[in-house]
Amino acid sequence: MVTSFKLSVCPHDTAKNLLGWFTLNTYLQRKLGAGIHFEPQDSFLVERQAVLDDSFQVVYANPYSALVFARGRGFVPVARPAGVKDETLVVARAGVAVPDVPRIASATDKLIIHDLGLQVMRREGMNLDGASFKFVGNHLNVAKAVLQGEADLGFVFNETWAGMNASTKSELQVVGESHDGTAFHCFMVAREWADKREAIQGILCGMHLDPSGLRVLEDLKFERFEPVGEEVLAPLEKLIGV
Repeated sequence: MVTSFKLSVCPHDTAKNLLGWFTLNTYLQRKLGAGIHFEPQDSFLVERQAVLDDSFQVVYANPYSALVFARGRGFVPVARPAGVKDETLVVARAGVAVPDVPRIASATDKLIIHDLGLQVMRREGMNLDGASFKFVGNHLNVAKAVLQGEADLGFVFNETWAGMNASTKSELQVVGESHDGTAFHCFMVAREWADKREAIQGILCGMHLDPSGLRVLEDLKFERFEPVGEEVLAPLEKLIGV
């Protein structure tokens, strides 16, 4: 019998504002009337495996992890931040022609940004036959690899691109960009908490109407959460090709 409930959050998000996620967890506990232990991780691969191996009841997952958690542990999406989507920009060095058989830098092939990048290249008619991939760990390293001539193209997360300074952007050119809107981070609830799904969804999606909830949202730079369900998983499965 589970006596200690747990929350896990994508490390990309905790790296930006760890305290804000602790505050959200406190808010969720108070509204739900249940104790929830928040266990942040530094690595998304470690975090993903922890959720698969252990008993977590609530997760805030990146798109790739969301699909893994749904298939591996029966998690169901319940809410997502409104207007926040995961997209990919395919970048090259400014003024440099892309060769027919490019070297491509990507953070990892275990995040949706990689799959979106491949899709953009196909849409733009860019050649993937014979292309080589260099996995560099994070999206800033992708830009660095392109700028240093270690890669001809790079798959950059739209949020990372938005945070880059103007001088770095001026040295890069965007040769393709996804606008799918099918990939985004979301809250999910475990199968064992099926009886609490509606309550959790209501709490999250009502935060912007509650002054204390609105403060938490503002700290995390979200406007509000909106409800989602299992229908958001099918486009991810199609994108990843499973």
